[in-house]
Amino acid sequence: MLKINNLTLKTRVPILNDFNYQFEPGQIYLITAINGSGKTTFFRALTDLIKRPSGSILFDDQPFRQAKQRVFFYETSNWFDGDLSGIDYLKFVKGQWRSTQDLTAEISFWKMTSYINLPIKKYSLGMKQRLLIAMYFCSNATYLMMDEISNGLDEESRNLLYHRLKDEAITNHRCMIMSSHYKSDAGQIADHILRLANLTMKEETK
Repeated sequence: MLKINNLTLKTRVPILNDFNYQFEPGQIYLITAINGSGKTTFFRALTDLIKRPSGSILFDDQPFRQAKQRVFFYETSNWFDGDLSGIDYLKFVKGQWRSTQDLTAEISFWKMTSYINLPIKKYSLGMKQRLLIAMYFCSNATYLMMDEISNGLDEESRNLLYHRLKDEAITNHRCMIMSSHYKSDAGQIADHILRLANLTMKEETK
């Protein structure tokens, strides 16, 4: 369980004030908000990429620094080094997270076989996004934090993603926390929808 107590966040402007919530494994959560309202900042705070003014964040009763291998967050495909290949990234993730995931099966599932060994600078946006998604599942982490994860995907790839997320949540008891500025597609698979606005994040009815 991911427990958040009394979390306050701010950058140039306040984002959250005294936020409390529990994210449970086996569930899919969708955080919605308008662009620029702090969704990415929230994920950065959960993974210690930024300092937070106050609040407690615990993964299975441990701080992030002790739970890193149970958590995966890769903010954007813009972080990729264009001179490296997709297989370079998948091998790195598998090694660092000590995963037993079958890379060949994952590459096939996301239909990347034809380009996985090419340098990423030759990838389209959709190809980069499928690689980014594959990294999440190759990590075999319990807590997957996905920031606008469906960006750049065509309808077929989005459907493949949503079916996989639902299956992973149920079969492997993963906690999926996604963000989006709208809830049209992902809202259909989410067990919980939270709205970030006015310094708070509240659960909405589906």
